[in-house]
Amino acid sequence: MAKNIKICRQHEMEYDECREVAQQLLDKLVDHFGGSISCIGDDYQYRHPTGIKAVIEARAKEFNVNVKLGLLTGALAPRLDEEINRVLDEHLGSSV
Repeated sequence: MAKNIKICRQHEMEYDECREVAQQLLDKLVDHFGGSISCIGDDYQYRHPTGIKAVIEARAKEFNVNVKLGLLTGALAPRLDEEINRVLDEHLGSSV
C-alpha cells in the first residue's frame, strides 16, 4: 500500500526566509536520498526515481510538505518524516 506524509507548520518568517528553509529542506533530501528538485510556480517539487514525490509550499505564515510514496518506497516513510521534521524543527521550531 502506498503511503503519504503531510506536514503543516505555522511560522512567523518573512517570505524569502521561508523559501530559504524550503530550499535547505530540499537540499537535505537530495543529500540523504538522491533525486532532483524543480520549481512549479511558487512551490518546490522533489522527485526520486523510485517514485517518491514531494511538494513543498512555502507560504506566508504556513509551511506545507506533502510527500507521496509508491508501493515499493513506503518503508522509507518513517525516515523521511523524521528528516523533514528535524529540518523544520531546526528552522521553524518544534511542532509540539
